[in-house]
Amino acid sequence: MGGQIMFNAMSRAEIWLQDTLDQSLSIEDLANHLGYSVSQIRRQFRHCFNTSPSAYREQRRLERAAVLLSLTPQNIAHIAIRCGYANHSSFSRAFQRRYQLTPRHYRQSFSSVRHLQ
Repeated sequence: MGGQIMFNAMSRAEIWLQDTLDQSLSIEDLANHLGYSVSQIRRQFRHCFNTSPSAYREQRRLERAAVLLSLTPQNIAHIAIRCGYANHSSFSRAFQRRYQLTPRHYRQSFSSVRHLQ
């Protein structure tokens, strides 16, 4: 496969992953969307972004959740659903692994900073 063609495909993959963060789509769905095999997508995505498509999606979901927790009053369960998690519990575990804080404590840390300003 040509380098520029695959780079364009991986750019489209990145956009698709970001646009579908709230959906529970698989690597197979991504491969079908782009018209490549699952193994090609995994290999080329890792080559371009130094991570797997699923790890990339997880990172973006948690980044979006962190922004929503710090800037909105939305309840945590709603943020979990909005960021593509099936339930509050799986979201909380993933969030705590990434940020070493529960979503509630993360939000509280931002609210403390705002009160000091």
